[in-house]
Amino acid sequence: MADLTQLMENEVFMAFASYATIILSKMMFMSTATAFYRLTRKVFANPEDCAGFGKGENAKKYLRTDDRVERVRRNKTKRTPNIYLASPIQ
Repeated sequence: MADLTQLMENEVFMAFASYATIILSKMMFMSTATAFYRLTRKVFANPEDCAGFGKGENAKKYLRTDDRVERVRRNKTKRTPNIYLASPIQ
């Protein structure tokens, strides 16, 4: 097995590590951005998420779609296959 100094000098490994870091950081940021948009616009995907904003019929008005929330959510899910490729570094 290669020791750590040899691994850090390998250009391919450094490119892979950089890519994995960027993709994982983006995934964490996009998850936070999706939650932010959902909370500020009060747009939720299921009844459990909107339970804190209302009960019963009042909560159902928060079960809707919003273009901005969907755009952020789609951007996050579009890159998910790349995250699985970058995850062996962990």
